Amino acid sequence: GRLMPYRIVDWDLAERVGLALAGQGPKWEGTDEELRVESERAARLVRRYTGLKPRGRLPEAELVGRAEWARVNLATFREMSAGIEEQLGERLKVSDNSSRGLPTTLTRAAAGAEVGLAVGFLAQRVIGQYDVALIGPTRAPRLLFVGPNLSAARSRLDVDRDLFLRWIALHETTHAVHFASVPWLRDHIGGIARELFEGAAVEVKPSELLSKLVRLNPRELVRSVAAGELARLLLPEPQRLQIDRLLATMTLVEGYAEHVMDAGGDQLDPGYAELRRRLNRDRERRGLLDSIVSRLLGLEMKLAQYRRGKAFADAVVRTAGIRGLNHAWDSPESLPSPEELDTPDEWVERVGARRQNRLLALLHR
Repeated sequence: GRLMPYRIVDWDLAERVGLALAGQGPKWEGTDEELRVESERAARLVRRYTGLKPRGRLPEAELVGRAEWARVNLATFREMSAGIEEQLGERLKVSDNSSRGLPTTLTRAAAGAEVGLAVGFLAQRVIGQYDVALIGPTRAPRLLFVGPNLSAARSRLDVDRDLFLRWIALHETTHAVHFASVPWLRDHIGGIARELFEGAAVEVKPSELLSKLVRLNPRELVRSVAAGELARLLLPEPQRLQIDRLLATMTLVEGYAEHVMDAGGDQLDPGYAELRRRLNRDRERRGLLDSIVSRLLGLEMKLAQYRRGKAFADAVVRTAGIRGLNHAWDSPESLPSPEELDTPDEWVERVGARRQNRLLALLHR
């Protein structure tokens, strides 16, 4: 008979688990409208400070519940793995009456449960998200704010409501302005990811891959999907270098947002510095269980990434100003390498020197 498309993950199970775990959460007393107003104010601030110029309209802020957030992100994970699942299906022609049927069914169910756990766990915590399709068909980006989590975070931090809203709007809007102003960024990140996934499907031998997937600790599998790193588990060495490039880019994107947020936050409200201190404490003061779960899902790396990216951005702005840091967005070649993230001066010299040479060449034409 006709084979079903091959799936690494049981997506129906992932959705059931994710939605059950996400739950409802506390009610947020507020409207889309106030989030829109704050996001528009934040966008003006970001544009003024950075000098970035968005092409086209920015997405409007939307207030969503946990279930809606979980569905959006499950769809994103699914898009990301669609290519590799399809190629594997072509090459493996796995049908469930083959001798390998049982282990792959088990693996899919385990992976589905773990992806569901990851998304459900995050759905209880993520406050805001700039959602952009990096892989798969282009769709309009969305600016999402998760009502119950706004509510929970605000009471946990015990801060002024208006200041809190401004801060979260600033954080997500920074990403929106950034991606709208640097159109190649989405394609660059998506392109590396696509190459990785396609490379994985071409280079890994089907029999090896199946045994890898079956042997794979499901937790490893989900951690990789959740961190966008499914490929790392399946790939030969050369492609791991691509993953490092991808992570370096994401680290800079996050670090840039953190830097801009602090610069903008101080202009926004004198109480911002105190809010920032509480946020940093909150990130570090999570309960023991929270830290364990975060580590399992690969979120620890995320916090380290924020810190490393922000340290790079702060250092460059000190020596070259925000316009100097913006040269990172000139072209993919201008992005810092994984090594340069730890040596900002070398990056400034490389990118700055190249720019000067170009200017000299133009002057002498």
